[in-house]
Amino acid sequence: MGMNDASISKAAVIGGGVSGIAAAYYLQKNGVPVDLYESLPGIGGRIGSDYMNGRPLDYGGKNIGLKYERFREFVKDLGGLDFEYFGFNTSQVINGRVSAFTKENERLYNILRVLSLAGLTGSIKLVPLLNAVRRDPSLGFLNTPYFNAIADRYDQRSLASFVPDKCAKYLLRPVTVRMNGAEPGECFPGNFGSNIALLLDSYEQLREGMQVMLDRFRLFSSSVTFLTGHHVSKVEAAEDVTRVFYTDGSDRLSSGYKVVIVTLPAIQASGLFRESLPDVASLLASVLYNPVAVALVAYHENVFTDMQRAMVFDQTSPLSNAGAYGVGDLDLVRYTFSGKAARKVVTDTADPKEVVALGEKIIEPYFHIRKNRRREYIYKYISPGLCAYSPFHHRLLERLDEYSGKYSGLYFTGDYRRGASLEACFRASAETVNCAMKRCFR
Repeated sequence: MGMNDASISKAAVIGGGVSGIAAAYYLQKNGVPVDLYESLPGIGGRIGSDYMNGRPLDYGGKNIGLKYERFREFVKDLGGLDFEYFGFNTSQVINGRVSAFTKENERLYNILRVLSLAGLTGSIKLVPLLNAVRRDPSLGFLNTPYFNAIADRYDQRSLASFVPDKCAKYLLRPVTVRMNGAEPGECFPGNFGSNIALLLDSYEQLREGMQVMLDRFRLFSSSVTFLTGHHVSKVEAAEDVTRVFYTDGSDRLSSGYKVVIVTLPAIQASGLFRESLPDVASLLASVLYNPVAVALVAYHENVFTDMQRAMVFDQTSPLSNAGAYGVGDLDLVRYTFSGKAARKVVTDTADPKEVVALGEKIIEPYFHIRKNRRREYIYKYISPGLCAYSPFHHRLLERLDEYSGKYSGLYFTGDYRRGASLEACFRASAETVNCAMKRCFR
């Protein structure tokens, strides 16, 4: 095994997903050279893209909120990219009737519909939370004093137990199953601030897709060494150096760093510390993740109309939602399979054609699918997929920080730190890099 200490003045970022990209970006802005380790051939992780007829399409997270200040600053620093309106237009079946929810010029209707679904008891519970995040957008992330107090009071029960059944089924589930891949009974009140932020924002997407952004980042990052195809197997922390053990496809190597920031999903990060810090490994492994499958399917004719571009489905359906890829892509369907019913049917061994056919069967009563032939499709099964955090999640983060605080060069960030949105990942990485700079580089 080779030993390379030439990088001792550098920082290492482990994981090339959005949190790793953000950590490398902020380290570079602070003048710190970075080795970014990624086991896959390219960066992007769960915001990856694939091509259909020469067009890059995002199968991962692509919605960019108008309130995403840090992420938009990042895009601007890359030279700027064009955004296109994505909107918020969806429907669901309630008591046998299709009910629409849209942010497009129907504010009063939306408010009345939310209150109707929440009911009196649900409104009493949820309206104060909504108002708190509306007044202070910083509460729309994990681990804030306001929602930590909610967790201390209510997280012994699930989010489903926090509100009436109708509210959980028709109001909360469409949010949790989409953002966390989880049922309300698998989520907890103390983490719901990050979901509320999703509801209060409006969205755009990159006109040319996330892949162009990723390519720009590699081009603009002169002080980042992209070690793609490098699999990290272990991390060992000491007082003066943190060592990263990895393979580059052939040799087993290790390098020492002044700072190592682990940005992998918590369940994957856990495996790096089974030998060196088993308590940390156990803590990371307790963060909940759920798989998600996404199919992007192009048809010969429009599937949707301008007025009805998406549908969410209830807990009996393996298809959690289906919608147009963009406002102008009414012939291009994004099928998302997540939630408890999906986990029973859509697995890593499922036939993609059968999964797509299942999605088509489910949406046929509502959209133009019958006799509308497919042109082509992209299918991805992602695991670990969507992060659902943990009960009393702020206590887990406190314990994690206590462990890493024993070693000045070891830090943890990712989708479990501030939330799973692009903005939350950038915020968490910025805070982590700021802490590392104060402790190690100044």
